[in-house]
Amino acid sequence: MGIGQKVRSLHCGFQQGLGFEVIAEENVILLKNVPFELEDIVTKWIAVLPTELMSGPDPLVKLYPTEGLALTESGWSAFVSWMTETLNSAQHEPNFPLKARQSAKNSVE
Repeated sequence: MGIGQKVRSLHCGFQQGLGFEVIAEENVILLKNVPFELEDIVTKWIAVLPTELMSGPDPLVKLYPTEGLALTESGWSAFVSWMTETLNSAQHEPNFPLKARQSAKNSVE
């Protein structure tokens, strides 16, 4: 893991808080600043959003010509809600205990 990834990681850099910044008078988090471990997940989540959630008065995602793709505060909130729902649902799967044990074991090996 490179230093840039480490600073953005949930493990090492999250103590600093999320990398929200004000762009065009709006508080957003650029995709390149989301926690490193979530970057691919956020990207895939954005890719399946319906177009009506990408425009209008309160879009979840915005594209800034010089800065790149960003989640608005509403977008980050929607992503965290989806992630929480997904994790909660996973706990009800029949193989959850086995997967949880194996994942914990793999993380310390």
